[in-house]
Amino acid sequence: MEKILKAAKTIRNNWKKSVFGAIVLYYGAATAKERYEINILMRAACREAVKYGNAMIEYDRNPTLITVILNPVANKRKAKKDFEKYCEPILHLAGLQVDVIQTTSEGSAKEIVENLKGTEAIIVAGGDGTLSETITGLLRRNDNANQFPLGVLPLGKTNSLANHLFTGGDGVERVKQLISACMAIVKGNTMWQDAMKIEPIVQDDETPSRPIYAMTSIDWGAFRDTQARCDKYWVYGPFREYMSYIFNGYKDSLTWTCKGVIKYTPPCAGCSNCMLKKQEIKRKWSFFVPNTQAAPETDKSKVVNPECSVVNELCFKTTELQVRPKLESIPPALMVGLGRNQYSYTEFVSEGWRRIKGDSKITNAIEARTIELWPESPKTEEVFEIDKEEFDVKPMKVTILPKIVKLFCEPKLQC
Repeated sequence: MEKILKAAKTIRNNWKKSVFGAIVLYYGAATAKERYEINILMRAACREAVKYGNAMIEYDRNPTLITVILNPVANKRKAKKDFEKYCEPILHLAGLQVDVIQTTSEGSAKEIVENLKGTEAIIVAGGDGTLSETITGLLRRNDNANQFPLGVLPLGKTNSLANHLFTGGDGVERVKQLISACMAIVKGNTMWQDAMKIEPIVQDDETPSRPIYAMTSIDWGAFRDTQARCDKYWVYGPFREYMSYIFNGYKDSLTWTCKGVIKYTPPCAGCSNCMLKKQEIKRKWSFFVPNTQAAPETDKSKVVNPECSVVNELCFKTTELQVRPKLESIPPALMVGLGRNQYSYTEFVSEGWRRIKGDSKITNAIEARTIELWPESPKTEEVFEIDKEEFDVKPMKVTILPKIVKLFCEPKLQC
């Protein structure tokens, strides 16, 4: 009893050191527990992967070759370390032949994929930006390369598509997400996903540029600008996004007014007006190897939809504009979301905080197959954010491409 009283007296007389020690002890115990749980998860995943690696393959073929497009600077240069620690062991143990190509600069992933040969699947190890570049390089090809599966390892700072395919989180949950993404590749579960084709509208004597492709979103406005600045407030740690809204909600440098005209056509399931000109080709793990077997498909050339080519026009003035593919939509469609026209400071901060928590969505939305976006006299510093990559605000045409990309996914999403 005397020792207990003596310890209590010491703590009371040195309460600051005692509180600090308790905090250090708590975080040390939490870190040790997290590492232990991650080790258990990795052991179980490696055991499961070995079962696939030990399976017999046909005598006349080599192990499946996959090409990993790795962005080593993604997520503050943590992507490469996390790939080597959590993903690469599982892929190797599963008997896959892994060829890792690291990006070296912005746009590098596009060039790599456009010139890629002799692989059976492409795996993107990075965030939304790396994925967007890879998709653009893949769909710019004219050899039906999109018929082959694409894997997504969520190793970037933002992983919008990966979070849709695999349940995400922090710490242990993040490792679970990486394991799920790797095992989807090993097991070969796939699904088809819509994409957006974005073509700049050429004006005057401008040189035509090639289209880019996106999987998740096009954003323009004050909320996008605020989110893009949150890293400036890193000193606030996990509260930096909240502080970004507090410190930027009154600034004129945000894009408070998005004005222009939208010309759009209604969604269509496929007809003689919008049918794909080329037949899809079925191939099984034979990347870029010619195959003359055509996939059966409905002849859309005989389907007539008089509303498909009807062009509607809408003038808009708003604080934000979003364009996204509508998930699991029949017929496939783009969702064009228009926010409110004005926000007070408190309304803007409150709405921003709700969005951080995922509690708020734009309700005023238009469904379309194609849209032409004509911004009205944007400022020189204004930008669109396309899959987390910034582009100058200029007129552009966006088209939904239904079921154009084949993605590795969890069994529950497989189709």
